[in-house]
Amino acid sequence: MNSLPNILSMIVTELSQGIKLYLLVGGRGTRLASITKGMPKPLVDVHDNPFLDYVINNLKGFDITLVCSNLNYGYFRQYKDFGIDIFNEGEPSGTAGFLCKVKAPESFYVMNGDTFFSGDLNLDCDTSTLFVAEENVTHDVGYIKGKNGKVEEFVEKNPEASGRELVSLGIYKFYRKDLNIPMRLPLSMEYDILPGMDLSYKVLDTERFDIGTPERLERFKKWLPSTSSEQKEILAVD
Repeated sequence: MNSLPNILSMIVTELSQGIKLYLLVGGRGTRLASITKGMPKPLVDVHDNPFLDYVINNLKGFDITLVCSNLNYGYFRQYKDFGIDIFNEGEPSGTAGFLCKVKAPESFYVMNGDTFFSGDLNLDCDTSTLFVAEENVTHDVGYIKGKNGKVEEFVEKNPEASGRELVSLGIYKFYRKDLNIPMRLPLSMEYDILPGMDLSYKVLDTERFDIGTPERLERFKKWLPSTSSEQKEILAVD
């Protein structure tokens, strides 16, 4: 990995000691393998900066901890020099395995590190909450059913799905008292943690950029230069 860009040294001083946010950065990015060439997906280059730096810059006010594993810790450890905590879970243990290992505070957020959000990112809430957006669904997207702000059902990917539904954004707020974490590994957030919880949901008016495929990565690259002058000032590298 190249030296960290100016954007990171510029933003870390603005990260407050606010509520804890665990940013999951351990994904291997197999669908981006031709681009990452073994490097973790969140570190893919976007206009001469790692994608992850744009994500971090977008999360001012949180006390961020990067969650990685033995497979990729070496790529992320230099973030320590910029005041960002890192939790190395050791052997990879699924999207929720770190919850068995980390000493989390009474309330905290979890977010995927391969997604950037533009627009409303108001995450204020006082219950364990799944953040969603109303989106057009296709056969390869799961979604939730809910009523009066409470999650009632998780719907699997459906070949016949169509229309607009509430789709998870991969952002969660948890209160530790609400978690029932199985003492086994690996653990999936989607299958082992969320279904057993009494969860609220909150709809965000946001555009998300998931860089899971080359096409989605290219979409983010094209969007970034077209942002408003105010957003450019926030994201630009001097």
